[in-house]
Formats: sequence, structure tokens, C-alpha cells
Amino acid sequence: MSMVPGTGLVKGTSAALQTIGQPLPEVPGRNRTVDTCRATVLSEATKAGMKQVEAVSAGADRTDKKGDYFAPVLFRITYERPMMYEVREAAMICVVSRKGAIVDAYMPADESVVTQWTDLKRR
Repeated sequence: MSMVPGTGLVKGTSAALQTIGQPLPEVPGRNRTVDTCRATVLSEATKAGMKQVEAVSAGADRTDKKGDYFAPVLFRITYERPMMYEVREAAMICVVSRKGAIVDAYMPADESVVTQWTDLKRR
């Protein structure tokens, strides 16, 4: 927990607390999954007392054999809790159809998946 000026008492991981008040780092490149995935997470997080959902590209999208787009998206979700806020950050792989509908969203088994994703585009 940390006292954040202008916000108040905030609970979260040390990494999440260090970036409060700063924009999430966005990875350049076309990512057609961000908006659809954000809307899906927003819908679910609202049920859990969400105050704010931030989402940015964590890597350029790719297409699978069906033509669906998939890419990593970085999220920061702030929840209102009694007398404090809770902040969570995570990267998810989002899969969106060509028509813009959510197909799937999942947490990678290993955080290095997102790092390796962005490294592939730099080669």
C-alpha cells in the first residue's frame, strides 16, 4: 500500500504503484485488438467495482489461419475499495475477429511471452 498524492491510499504491486499517474507504456505498431478487448474487460471489471480501465498495445497484432487478429494488450485497472483504491496491471493476449468481435482473451502462462512478442518485431 502507498499514499498517492491527489489519489489517496492505494493498494497494488510495487510495479503498479510506481506508475500511478503516468500513462501506460505503449508499444508502437498496429494492434486492432485494443479497443475491443478494453470494452470486454471494462464490462467485466464494472461488476467488480472498477473505477477506471486503461489499455494500450503491448505489441503489434498478427493474424491466425482464420483471419482473426491476436496481440498483447497491457491493462491497468483501478478498483474502488472501502477507504482506498486497488490497482492491478496485467498483459493479456486478445483475439478479435475481422468483424471486430471478441473471440478470446487470456493471460499468457509466462510474462516473457509479451516481451518476446515485442522483440520479434524489432528483428
